[in-house]
Amino acid sequence: MSGDHFKGAGSVEQARFHALARIWPALYVALVGDMLAVALVHAASAPWWACFILPGVLVPKALIWAVRWYRKRNIIPSDEDCTKALRFLGWEIGAWIAVIVGWEAYISQWGNTETLVVLMLCMAGQMVFILFGLLQLRGASLVSGAFCALGLMYLGSTIGSLQGALAIAAVLTFGFAGLALIARAYFSDFSSLVSSRLTLEAKAQEIQALSEKNFALANTDALTDIGNRRSCFHDLEKALETSARTGRPLAFGILDLDGFKAVNDSNGHVVGDRLLHAMAARVRTTLGSRGHVYRLGGDEFAFIIVGEDAPEYLLQIGNDLIASVHSPIQVGELRLLLGGSIGFASCPRNADNAEDLYDRADYALFHAKRTGRLKTVVFDEEHERSVRQTALIERSLRSADLEAEFFLTFQPIVDSHQDRTMLLECLARWQSPTLGFVSPGQFIVVAEQSGFISTLTPVLLEKALRAAKQWPEEVGISFNLSGHDIVAPEKVLNLIAILMRSGISPRRVEFEVTETAIMMNLDQALANLHLLKNTGARISLDDFGTGYSSLSQIQKLPLDKIKVDGSFVRDLESNEASRKIVSSVSALSRDLALACVVEGVETREQLDILQGIGCSLIQGYFYSKPMREADVGAFLDQQDVTRELARAART
Repeated sequence: MSGDHFKGAGSVEQARFHALARIWPALYVALVGDMLAVALVHAASAPWWACFILPGVLVPKALIWAVRWYRKRNIIPSDEDCTKALRFLGWEIGAWIAVIVGWEAYISQWGNTETLVVLMLCMAGQMVFILFGLLQLRGASLVSGAFCALGLMYLGSTIGSLQGALAIAAVLTFGFAGLALIARAYFSDFSSLVSSRLTLEAKAQEIQALSEKNFALANTDALTDIGNRRSCFHDLEKALETSARTGRPLAFGILDLDGFKAVNDSNGHVVGDRLLHAMAARVRTTLGSRGHVYRLGGDEFAFIIVGEDAPEYLLQIGNDLIASVHSPIQVGELRLLLGGSIGFASCPRNADNAEDLYDRADYALFHAKRTGRLKTVVFDEEHERSVRQTALIERSLRSADLEAEFFLTFQPIVDSHQDRTMLLECLARWQSPTLGFVSPGQFIVVAEQSGFISTLTPVLLEKALRAAKQWPEEVGISFNLSGHDIVAPEKVLNLIAILMRSGISPRRVEFEVTETAIMMNLDQALANLHLLKNTGARISLDDFGTGYSSLSQIQKLPLDKIKVDGSFVRDLESNEASRKIVSSVSALSRDLALACVVEGVETREQLDILQGIGCSLIQGYFYSKPMREADVGAFLDQQDVTRELARAART
């Protein structure tokens, strides 16, 4: 029997009911056919009432019940209802067969040899129908089959031959027993098949439930209880397919929390985890029904917004989210304040596949962070041109002859009290044969984003060290390292090897790192900076005050110097707050026994203010713009001449 005969059954009882409901209407029709055949062959010899009264009662009833059972073929009642229905059917069919067999035996008295043959065939057919049609009612089928067998024996006894009667009795006895055993075996197989099927279905349901649970776990961020990166890109692919089919736009956004890493490193991962969980709840509540939120990893979240891609609408969502993120949040006894930047891109306006859409949203995020945090940027045509330019620059970088195309310029860091150059900062420049002169603001950003900066840095360091050999021993170099350069030990060891081979004293070399670079991986950066420091080289923290590091983190660094970002100097003459910030940083550096360099100094007024608050190490256009290597010697000589003239004037 096929599995469809008990499809949907949840127990053996239900499977028995379902099987009977499918086959019993046909058995009704077969029994009705037998009764009509018997009545018709006896119509000429038997009284009309003996032929047609019983069929006239049972046939309509049988047809009605056949229709009722046919309608139940796709209905699965409860176990209790199935048991009741099967029990009732067992009694009913037993009584019906007893009546039919009795009627057939009774009507045989008006028959002849031909009608007797018909009667025996009909009764034998009934026995087979009952034994195999009622497999699911073993008791009823055996009793009903026995009635048929007894009826056949009675008919056999009327043929007038003892031997014939005995032969019929023997055949019927063994035949009935054999058929009963076969029917029993079929029923046993049926029950086993149903039990196996139900067991397999139960296992399948368990597996399905486990699969769904695993799917949920695999697609849910355990920390924040929102969708994870995998879930995000799965849903994004589906949303893009729907968008392509329906024409409805969608937008994809990325939120990066500003300042989270500093909080996490300062207060521990427990506080950081609780903060992320609270921020995820905040973001989800703020976004509401406007979209779905996911955690990409770390402190990055993503959004999928379906049906809207208007820049004004996305900017409003972004501003709402940033306002929510930037509100103070209580974590235990700590009152914390974070910032956030968001980038949006949309389909089909900016991209039509998940990878490009993500890249453009990420570019918009990068632009938001670079141009002033706490803002939302929606990717537009200008950004698209920039992306293409970035791709062009990256391709050109990777195919460039680094030794031939790249060169260094040098800007002095001057002790303003002595008018003496202490260091020359090495600044990379690129003259591409295909692109022409490429701004450092362009190619350095691209090199860092693509990771190519780690290939470029060793080449530039060798150039810087070769140049330093031409200068007086007291003049050192300041060389910039990116975050990619200081997070991998093998890269730092390569830089140390270059330094050792150069013949330049490590004490003449200062490595500059930014807060942002260090915060990429504070622990690894700290270990690698110690490696550099152990060579005798010095470490300088560039752009101090523009990142999100804390004083406790800075205190851990093996620093020799702090460089104050030029943004604090630009309005030094008119802005009291800027003067106080620079003064505070200068005092902090003295307290920490660190040197302090102020960048971006352009005027005598700025220099006078800085000297007044105790800043003597100055870098900026006031002393010199970045100069080519060939011009450094003349600049240093001119400084010597100026100092000699000043000394002579004093004497």
